[in-house]
Amino acid sequence: MSPTFEDYGFTVADVQSMMSAALHPVILLAFCHGIHTSISFVALYYIIESTQPIRKRTTLAGIITFLWFANTVILGLKWKHVNHLFIAHGTSLETEFNFYQVTGDMPIFIAADVLRCLSVFIADLILIWRCWVLYGGNLKVIAVPGLCVITETISACMIIASNVANLNSASISQINWILVYYSMTVVTNSLCTVLILFRIVQVSGLGASLKTYRGIIEILVESAAMYAIIYIALLIAYAYQFYTGAAVATAEPYPQAISISITGIAPTLIIARVMAGQSRPNDSWTRPSLPHMRSHVLSDTESLQFASAPNHTTSTSTGHATADINLEVQAQEIVAEPREQDGDEGRAEAGALASGHKLSAGKVQ
Repeated sequence: MSPTFEDYGFTVADVQSMMSAALHPVILLAFCHGIHTSISFVALYYIIESTQPIRKRTTLAGIITFLWFANTVILGLKWKHVNHLFIAHGTSLETEFNFYQVTGDMPIFIAADVLRCLSVFIADLILIWRCWVLYGGNLKVIAVPGLCVITETISACMIIASNVANLNSASISQINWILVYYSMTVVTNSLCTVLILFRIVQVSGLGASLKTYRGIIEILVESAAMYAIIYIALLIAYAYQFYTGAAVATAEPYPQAISISITGIAPTLIIARVMAGQSRPNDSWTRPSLPHMRSHVLSDTESLQFASAPNHTTSTSTGHATADINLEVQAQEIVAEPREQDGDEGRAEAGALASGHKLSAGKVQ
């Protein structure tokens, strides 16, 4: 007779929580995957319509397609596990727990982990690449994120190797490589996000970036802030479960399900924005920022205030030339758009007004 969940020290509520944590995150993953699918099709459309070189478009299309395909397969594997758990072994709560405890679907989990680690690796490389572009190809900027990705890759290999060893009733390490993997992923994402945010603010200015809808979208998409936030939440949930010794994992599966889709959505949004022509040109990130020029842009009303204050005894020729140019432009606009009902009288009136402006400018000089 096989042991019951009471023999393991679990109550009925604990087992029900386990089953909920096995089912509900898969439903959440299916919802997020639908969003990922829509974004992927839009990104592929922009790639097809782009005038970029065919080699670049093919590479980016292949990356987007692989990320979507990997997430689709992961979702299929998760649903297969749900089918085994609740259909094939769903006779009673006891049979569900026995199958869950034995983890008879370990090969499915290993395949899902391999695809997920590959997706995270590609997503991190795209984020580092974007960071490298924004800083004008400065390799020093991406040195630390690059080292974190290497450590992250080693951790992923150890996770997969540990799962294979557990499948064969063996153990190769006592280190919690999952915690190391999540930590390196968070460090990579957070560091790249901060670097990209700093670069956007440095080039555009904080006020200009936050005052417009386009600026907010640029910050959210270019920095992949969603990607970093969800992995921070996943790390906190897993660390809480690990250090508190919780027997039932009820918090981690939900951010984990969202992270699977966000891993594909974040780089897909970056690529779609670049190929749609909504991002800044690459050379604009290396130009010096000129905040004083943005702060001195005059409105139409301010351009009429060309005269100097009475208490000013000196003025520059640049200011006079600017006033003349403003007057000439206004006169030409008036001449170019006469009222149809006035005919020649409107043109004569506009010409007289232009002459009067020129005489006024001469007095200012």
